[in-house]
Amino acid sequence: MSPPKNASQQLPIPITVRIASKSTALQEITHLQPGTIIELPKRSDEDLDIMVNASVIAKGRAVKVGENFGVEITSYRGLDQG
Repeated sequence: MSPPKNASQQLPIPITVRIASKSTALQEITHLQPGTIIELPKRSDEDLDIMVNASVIAKGRAVKVGENFGVEITSYRGLDQG
């Protein structure tokens, strides 16, 4: 018996939402502790990157969904253009 044609469409794929990234000296990393604030090179009103397999496929803004975070899509590139 062969699997349904759309079986691959049901595979779970991890999605990553990236706020920003930065490089810093190892010395600074070794001094991290609770309460340390890491400033990121991104304005708080800029869209977040929504990624699949380390490729940006969409942009979005953080929203609150009940007691959880969510992301509202503001633009979508698609998997082919990530």
